[in-house]
Amino acid sequence: MNITFVNSITVEDYNILVEAVGWAARNPERVHIALERSDFLIAAQMDGKTIGMARVVQDGLQALVMDVIVLPEYQGHGIGKAIMRRVMKYLEDISHNGGIFVNLMSAVDRYSFYEQFGFERMYLVL
Repeated sequence: MNITFVNSITVEDYNILVEAVGWAARNPERVHIALERSDFLIAAQMDGKTIGMARVVQDGLQALVMDVIVLPEYQGHGIGKAIMRRVMKYLEDISHNGGIFVNLMSAVDRYSFYEQFGFERMYLVL
């Protein structure tokens, strides 16, 4: 697989990814705003097709990793790991020696994937 990584994604590709993993498509105008306001965005592409992504928003003290998605037919090939390695590099670069708290919300059946990157399972059910 010849995968390239870019720091942008179209609204259309974003909605293709979210629908492919069973999430509801989102309002295009809101997606555009969310993507523009992301502090970091990484997208995996193969032959010009966006096959995965993740993004981060942060305020200097805390960061939120979100929208970590890989198209189902490309899962299990290390693409999610490659995306998360780039996310973690970005977070390390902005942490200034451990000065940032990182949050990530995961589907229950996917949290073990994030443990390899140092995330711990914590949740609150109301």
